[in-house]
Amino acid sequence: MKLIFLITLLFIGFISCEQKIQIQKIEYLDIPHFKISTPTAEYLFDIEGGGFSSIKDNNGVEWIGFRKGEGKVPESASADFRGLPNLVYRGDDNGSGHPGFTNCISKIESEKSIITETKSGRWKWKWTFENEGAFLQILKMDTSRNYWFLYEGIPGGIFDPYNQYWGNEVDEYRTDTPPLNPDLLAHGHWQWAFFGHKEVDNTFFVIQIEKDTITDNFSYMGASRKGIESKDGMVVFGFGRKWGDPLFRQPEKFFIGFYESEPIDETSYISLKEYIENIIQRHTQD
Repeated sequence: MKLIFLITLLFIGFISCEQKIQIQKIEYLDIPHFKISTPTAEYLFDIEGGGFSSIKDNNGVEWIGFRKGEGKVPESASADFRGLPNLVYRGDDNGSGHPGFTNCISKIESEKSIITETKSGRWKWKWTFENEGAFLQILKMDTSRNYWFLYEGIPGGIFDPYNQYWGNEVDEYRTDTPPLNPDLLAHGHWQWAFFGHKEVDNTFFVIQIEKDTITDNFSYMGASRKGIESKDGMVVFGFGRKWGDPLFRQPEKFFIGFYESEPIDETSYISLKEYIENIIQRHTQD
């Protein structure tokens, strides 16, 4: 009887946890959004932009911080340049996948998924939300154009390069502060990367499910001519990005999420690596 009782409790707990994922329509910044609530994060998804304007961890810390702006360089690094995944750059569908644009039609497909298609019909992608994060599948693309996957935001809720960290499976844990400059930014061939602040719990990570040899970039972009010495700004991370050029030529799959822990360091990086590798293994066949 005790065994049956324990199994029942575990089953009820599992169902309860699964039911925590909810999608509802709201207004945010006077823009229609979907609010997706999960056990580990709250996502605000711009319905017509087709991308996230806000992602908060389970402590309520903001990691993107999109705001309305004027699209100016470098000032908009503190406002409307921010977002994720910011897929399409230039061309007729420029801005698709980026909050603040109006190129997309997004619909709730199920209690855990959202489908987005551009009004042109050339692009289509799907987000599926899980307890650990969100899984992105590019379902259709304009074969005449390349795209990229960008995280442009504020790790730990602030632009603070000298107190932030980042890394990937090749270089591991890093605290250097490469600026947004074609000769100085960090680049490599990375399958996953992570970002955080030394005084903030939780670490945000992004994954490209299938490893490739396409160039990826990371840098800090200040919102003034002072560069990384600016009072505000954002990080600029790109899968499939070589400076200002998108490189992806075929549909890819990605995953984003939080690793719930105290700030990562060189020692705890190993646990983060194992956590991310398990996610990759689970989604490789999706």
